[in-house]
Amino acid sequence: MTRSDERLIAELCARVQALEAWRTHQSDQLDELLSSMPLAEPPTEALTEDDEQLDTDALIDWVHDTVTSVIARPLRGELTWCPLWWEHPEAVFRLEALRRAWTELAPEPGAAMSIWIRDHLDPCLRELLTPLGPFADCTHNERYRALNGHTPVPTLPTRTPDQTG
Repeated sequence: MTRSDERLIAELCARVQALEAWRTHQSDQLDELLSSMPLAEPPTEALTEDDEQLDTDALIDWVHDTVTSVIARPLRGELTWCPLWWEHPEAVFRLEALRRAWTELAPEPGAAMSIWIRDHLDPCLRELLTPLGPFADCTHNERYRALNGHTPVPTLPTRTPDQTG
């Protein structure tokens, strides 16, 4: 290895260390910000477009019968699923939308099921399982067996119009 190669490797290592330090600093700042914000209690029942209350038990049954019972994939790398998914408001929201699309498309003949998989199921799973999805920081998953407890990611911070300014 030449002296130039050694210098390049040293520079790259220094850059990686600086990026790691910056990432740690940003994570600490985010944690501090989130811990200082009062957490709103997530609603236990959400309203649907028909002004009917969401039947959480029916959604859980549907997800277990229709989605999780047929999806057999190892969760490798950064892909994360939470077995307590119903405690994550974004997951409930997305899976209820997926269930509604299923209800509309499943009875249709022909390619309707394929369309549901392509246009609804696959994109929904990509969003839920992504390293930046609602389960990203959830410490309760099958790989870790809840060693650190269950911590759903808080929803995005928001203010009412009278709080701006």
